[in-house]
Amino acid sequence: MNWWRKWIGGGRLSSRTTLKQRKLRAKDSREDLVDYLLESAAIAENEGDADTMRSLSYKFIRLELYERAWELRVRSAALKQPSPVPEWEGDDLSGRSILIRYYAPKHRIGEELRFARFIAPVARASRRCIVLSDPRLVALLGRSFSGIEVHPRGAAADAAALDAVDVAAYYETIALRFARNAEEMRGAFVPLVPDPGLVASIRQRYRSRTRGPLIGISWGSTNQNKVLPPIESWAPLLGWSSATFVSLQYGDIKHDLDVFRQFAEGRLISDPKIDQLVDLDGFAAQIAALDAIVSISNTTIDMAGMLGVPTLHIRDDKGSAIWPASGPTPWYPRMTFIYKQQRPWPDLFAEVRSHLEQRLPNVEL
Repeated sequence: MNWWRKWIGGGRLSSRTTLKQRKLRAKDSREDLVDYLLESAAIAENEGDADTMRSLSYKFIRLELYERAWELRVRSAALKQPSPVPEWEGDDLSGRSILIRYYAPKHRIGEELRFARFIAPVARASRRCIVLSDPRLVALLGRSFSGIEVHPRGAAADAAALDAVDVAAYYETIALRFARNAEEMRGAFVPLVPDPGLVASIRQRYRSRTRGPLIGISWGSTNQNKVLPPIESWAPLLGWSSATFVSLQYGDIKHDLDVFRQFAEGRLISDPKIDQLVDLDGFAAQIAALDAIVSISNTTIDMAGMLGVPTLHIRDDKGSAIWPASGPTPWYPRMTFIYKQQRPWPDLFAEVRSHLEQRLPNVEL
């Protein structure tokens, strides 16, 4: 019996009124917070509340209680996206075909990137493995995992794929077998493979501008709830005269680039050949061509993390749905968190610069 089943069996399942009262007392205690979340999850399961189950799963992920998070997500997805094909239960896949699909109430390309690592164990074990993905990820996933078929998601493609397989699996279904704790999560990492020719071409173009470190930067997000550093606070990093900075930011950034150019003094590249929102294979190659990445929490973080590029993840003091309150993270082996810790933002970016200066000594200057 799973540990949370024993816990529920101890008679600690309470009403939502009691939970609301307990929440006010549990803010600063991990043990009480876990108790509260376990009760909330059990109630959501009993009531078939798929949205609450998925919402709570993010909190379990942040606490690195992965097994419970995956179970909640699989049940939530099954309620919201029922399938005529049986869900894989971890049994032998020899001679069998399986469909891997991603489910999220809100489209999050970063999360889909993050979960791609779970393709690997199933692809190795099955006779045939079909993956349904965001159309922009088809080329990248197909290159990264040998022996799989990747199809862009869509009603017709989804139906055809379901007809062609013996069993199906959400990414979390696979994670439930292979990434139940932080140690297994670290071991489950499989880097994505960018287009090697495109990586070489991009790096050659950028190297024609500089012999110093090439640092990718990303600073914006469409999520209005995030606390973002003011553009001007990047000045201590951009003032590093040995480095050249490459914009990885999507969207309308003309004004931001004008501000950054004042600090970088001719050492800022904005590549018009790559649209980070549309061309994700090109975006992957661009990131892989760089020496390091500095970014707030957005899609850049997950792309860089999954490519295994050294990444400094800028964290505010607000907290996050999945990232730890203090680093490192078992999700990405080459990611370092730089926390604000109530400091002025410029002090954080001064630390970022110092960190990079110490760790990029072998780059040709």
